[in-house]
Amino acid sequence: MIVKTWPELTTTEVYALARLRTEVFLREQRCDDEELDWRDLEPTTGHYMILDGTGPAVSAYLRVLVNPVAEVGNAHLVVGRVVTDAGRRGEGLAGQLLAEVIARHGDEPMMLHAQVYAAGLYRKAGFVPVGEEFDEAGIPHITMVRPAD
Repeated sequence: MIVKTWPELTTTEVYALARLRTEVFLREQRCDDEELDWRDLEPTTGHYMILDGTGPAVSAYLRVLVNPVAEVGNAHLVVGRVVTDAGRRGEGLAGQLLAEVIARHGDEPMMLHAQVYAAGLYRKAGFVPVGEEFDEAGIPHITMVRPAD
């Protein structure tokens, strides 16, 4: 597993994570939101990746943002862009990434906007739904929060 900030990423890693996010969010899910939102470049954003093991391709990825103003409660950490390559789904890679985030930041509350179909993954990691379902990028989502340990 690789965990880096934007300046620490190599050109190859940036290409690989952008390729995976583009493949899944834009092509597969046909998201209509802006995928590259400049938040990746913030010095506090953490990029968590699992490589495919045979080359530079990224098999699973997520990012952790730090919001100066909490969107929900006092959760300033925001987990997002959780994505797994279609050929690697079902292997628990997203769960491994979440476990690493919790190992590093479990003493802080965090939140995310989960695609409804994936809410069970986040429940297993200690996130609980808050509020009602909503549409984001044409896909049903629910806000979920994980309290500090």
